[in-house]
Amino acid sequence: MASFIGVQAQETTAVKSAAAPKEQQVEKIIGKMKTACTLTPEQIAKVKPIVTEFVSAKMENKEKAAGDKDKMKTANQASMKVMNTKLATVLNADQMTKWSAAEKEMQAEMQKKAAATQKK
Repeated sequence: MASFIGVQAQETTAVKSAAAPKEQQVEKIIGKMKTACTLTPEQIAKVKPIVTEFVSAKMENKEKAAGDKDKMKTANQASMKVMNTKLATVLNADQMTKWSAAEKEMQAEMQKKAAATQKK
């Protein structure tokens, strides 16, 4: 019986750890949006499910691409377009402009990290 409980505890921990990176990504993006776009509490509540859906789609894209970086990049760009279309219903024009600039900044940071990783 004790071994069954141990296995169950390990499975629960594995599920939690798999969810943690997703939640961290969601919080990171929302944090960036709060700073860049000065979101209201009402907007944050509306934005969170949109961002969560985007992060889930990114994770699915990575799994489906199975190491094909071009395929993953194309799928992620499509997912980002869907997210931005939905965000446009929540954010005003000024906030969308600020979000677009913040997005470009985040993409540049990711490219810089990827280039540094490839040099190693």
